[in-house]
Amino acid sequence: MHFVTFSILVCCSLGLSWASEWGYPDLDNNKDAPFPDWGGLCDSGKRQSPINLAAKWSLRGKFDELKFQNYRYTQKNLEMVNNGHSIQIDDFDDVLVMEGGGLAHEYELEQIHLHWWSEHTINSVRYPLEVHIVHRNKLYPNMTIATNFKDGIVVLGVLFHVSNTPNDAIASIIKNLEDVRAYSRINKPVTVSSSLAVDDLMPQSTGNYYTYAGSLTTPSCAEAVIWIVFTETLPVTLEQVEQFKEIEYSNGKQLHNNFRNLQSINNRAVVLVELDDNRSGAAAGRTASLGLILILGLAAQKFVL
Repeated sequence: MHFVTFSILVCCSLGLSWASEWGYPDLDNNKDAPFPDWGGLCDSGKRQSPINLAAKWSLRGKFDELKFQNYRYTQKNLEMVNNGHSIQIDDFDDVLVMEGGGLAHEYELEQIHLHWWSEHTINSVRYPLEVHIVHRNKLYPNMTIATNFKDGIVVLGVLFHVSNTPNDAIASIIKNLEDVRAYSRINKPVTVSSSLAVDDLMPQSTGNYYTYAGSLTTPSCAEAVIWIVFTETLPVTLEQVEQFKEIEYSNGKQLHNNFRNLQSINNRAVVLVELDDNRSGAAAGRTASLGLILILGLAAQKFVL
């Protein structure tokens, strides 16, 4: 049984601080390799992520529109780093803030990173790429503190489907991979040579999404995340995805996959939010009630149904 293992770096964001080594199964050498135990809350938690998302067993929610401040503005001085388990982008020129929907607070964008293949699945379909756009509740001064609260973090999950047309936003990220690809470059940020607007990594319609209470998908697996996973997927070519698989996590060893295995839902409420809802009265009868959602573990959010 072969596993990809590597040490967490102190400054990596979503892993935060975690003393033990952890990794992903080496699926290239053994496609049936079991997922390793990461220990702690990763193994014992009841609100872990990612999960499979499906409309047939989701509650229906009607919320205010999600609002995004400065996401359309081009960020020209971004930093990119290979942190040993993903490619991360941060150091935005502007303060980018999201609010609305079922959220009770404002959330500030902290960083963006990628997973190849997707971590979440929709109707049991795994996509070739998932981008995580990570936000911190502005009530809390930093990510470390935010992970101690159920409403501490919001992550937008954007899934990408296979296309013959290259994705321009992903291409702007790939343009800089050569500067961080090697193991010798781990934890050594570089200034991105191309500009990027966060809007370009998000679907045109942000009114259709799944939301649920979950966790970080890397150690320490803190159960502090409100997930918003958009139902609209974006195009990417397989050639573009292959570029990320050349990232090194150890000397001469490439990170061919960095997705966590699916976790149990454990009776959590998964809410499907749709901008246009013309379902029949029978379907509408499945709409989530505020009390039920609170009981089932989404108390961190303010839901307007």
